[in-house]
Amino acid sequence: QQQQQQQQQQQRGKHFAQVPQSQWSTQSNPRCTQLGYGGSSCSTPCCSVPHHGTNYPLNSQNAVIGNAMGEYKELYLYGVSSVDDGGLSGEDAYRAVCRRAAVGNGDDEEDDTRPKCVSDWAGTDYNPLTNNCNTFTSTVLKCVFGLSDDKPDLGVSDLVTVDCPEERRSGGGSGAGDGDGGELVDMCLVP
Repeated sequence: QQQQQQQQQQQRGKHFAQVPQSQWSTQSNPRCTQLGYGGSSCSTPCCSVPHHGTNYPLNSQNAVIGNAMGEYKELYLYGVSSVDDGGLSGEDAYRAVCRRAAVGNGDDEEDDTRPKCVSDWAGTDYNPLTNNCNTFTSTVLKCVFGLSDDKPDLGVSDLVTVDCPEERRSGGGSGAGDGDGGELVDMCLVP
């Protein structure tokens, strides 16, 4: 039924399907990653991209940004990525978006040799109209997972169509290439 609903939404021009609350409100097994972006006074790349690692329960109303109202939470299905089958995880998405920052991979230095993934996502980069949490969501959907960046009618806070950076994909994986070949893609690849 859920797959049929998603197909109907896509036929109407939307590339997502709303997941009924009855289907996700009982999912308390902590296996999800929650990403977010909000404004703050910090100026280093990704300093304003809090995330709950892989232990976030789907039915939680806690949010990574302070102004989100968890009691009004809605979920939308855009696609499926199975890590077991070589797909990307939420942590991979975080590393792809925050590739210019030290993100706990043993490297304490920023990697500014890679192009920005739309923004540096510093707190001081935040703009309520042009670089906000909805722009961040669009970036993750389109530039990391290769999905549609369409979202449900969010008004003036969702006016930006993101342009993904061009990168060279190495021959066999989802990581960035070393510049000596590989397909050019408009995506933010996982470092």
